[in-house]
Amino acid sequence: MKKIMRIIIVMLLIGSFTACEQLGQLAQQAAQIVNLKNCSFDVSGINNINMLGINLSKGMDKSNLNAAQIINVTNSLLNKKLPVSFNVNIDVDNPNNIAASLGKMDYIIALNNKEVISSTFTQGFSIPANSKGKIAIPITTDLFQLFSGETADAILNLAFKLAGAKSDPVNLGVKVKPYIKINNQSLAYPDFISINKVLN
Repeated sequence: MKKIMRIIIVMLLIGSFTACEQLGQLAQQAAQIVNLKNCSFDVSGINNINMLGINLSKGMDKSNLNAAQIINVTNSLLNKKLPVSFNVNIDVDNPNNIAASLGKMDYIIALNNKEVISSTFTQGFSIPANSKGKIAIPITTDLFQLFSGETADAILNLAFKLAGAKSDPVNLGVKVKPYIKINNQSLAYPDFISINKVLN
């Protein structure tokens, strides 16, 4: 009888420890979500713009292309292609007294209300307490396919506008949904965070 009682007591103790551990995990998850909701996200700009192997430096426009580059771009446009790659830089401000750790982040990028890409940034990162961090999201797309209804000249101008050339403003729309990872489980921010920036 005593042996059975000891077994029951041990089982009850194990159950208590497990319940306490689960409550601790839930409290940690709730705190992480609150910390994440306190963080703010903003678009600081675009950089590392590359068009057909041409690195578009800040302020560069069509007049800066050499003869070989002009031929390359012209041939690409005649073939209804204009591949570009660039980074969209996201600033994260963490006002919390502890670090904000993100396991991954879903994102949607749009140019002039045209969706460029919808994907997931899988590289985990951490923003220290009371600090700001930067996330560079690499984007690859074909502007001609994306803006097939526009003229070739307008599409080319858009590529240079990403590098800061003087032309019509471009609306850059970014939606992000960050995740935190606790005990091998990913917890998502309640909804997408919408960020809009006009590239003048």
